[in-house]
Amino acid sequence: MHGIKRKEWTKELLRQKRVQDEKKIFDYRHLTDSVLNLRDEKVYSTDALKKTSELLERNPEFNAIWNYRRDIISNSSSELEVSFWDEELAFVMMQLKHYPKVYWIWNHRLWVLKHYPTNSSMIWQTELAVVNKLLELDARNYHGWHYRRIVVGNIEEITNSSLDKEEFEYTTTKINSNISNYSAWHQRVQIISRMFQKGEIDNQKEYIQTEVSYIINAMFTDAEDQSVWFYIKWFIKNDIVCKTLDKQEYVKMLKELRENILLINNDEIEFSGKQNIWCLKMLLVLEDILEENGAFTEKNSEAYLVQLMDADPLRKNRYQSLLKNHR
Repeated sequence: MHGIKRKEWTKELLRQKRVQDEKKIFDYRHLTDSVLNLRDEKVYSTDALKKTSELLERNPEFNAIWNYRRDIISNSSSELEVSFWDEELAFVMMQLKHYPKVYWIWNHRLWVLKHYPTNSSMIWQTELAVVNKLLELDARNYHGWHYRRIVVGNIEEITNSSLDKEEFEYTTTKINSNISNYSAWHQRVQIISRMFQKGEIDNQKEYIQTEVSYIINAMFTDAEDQSVWFYIKWFIKNDIVCKTLDKQEYVKMLKELRENILLINNDEIEFSGKQNIWCLKMLLVLEDILEENGAFTEKNSEAYLVQLMDADPLRKNRYQSLLKNHR
């Protein structure tokens, strides 16, 4: 780190560190052998559970031990008080705080919740609040977002009600906080699709126009962020848009997006003297769609591809290949 003097490793310090590392490795291997032997012997005692805790604290990616831990709990689940399950959730949370992207921890927490003695919406509502906290710490943790969908699904199933509108607003909050949050954009895709399929939107055309305005605002906020452009490409090609709007409305929407993208690209040129790669790529997509709908007369695809060769030289061969196909 800057401004901090690097530790000087003398021969003696290196020897001491090597001895400590060797001891840690020896202890870990000894503990691993001990727990695996208990598992093979089908020992489901409290002591065995404690040993799995010790091992998982050292290595939370040891999925076989998570499986063994569940076997231990299942073997005595009828005798366990609610306090045990709360302690188990607390144990898992400690692991998540240190290792928020380990699948097996998330999987075990979900298993605990599904086997919690009182399967009511309250426990899942509490879990949703927990996920909110975790996503505040790391808003782009896709494990957390996937887990959130599962939690919300359980709440909806128990309460027999939809949380789509609330979850849509949640994605808006997260995107407004950080436009680069690809996980939030991805979540938005799923929620919008579901809301249209379930008929949860009263005025669908107005809803689409509102979303177009939101997209345009996002483009102007950060035209370099790929998350926005991936979302736009999904949006303009999706059936919920193509089938909701008539042809004239659809073409008008595409032209509105195109005009704003051209404006953004021109601003980029004036500011930095360079073309915006994402703008050029999206202009190509829009031209193809407009041409398919018989609404485009002046094609600039070849010019855009030539500009992309200069702006994005790493993919020059790809653009050359596309250029041949356009001629």
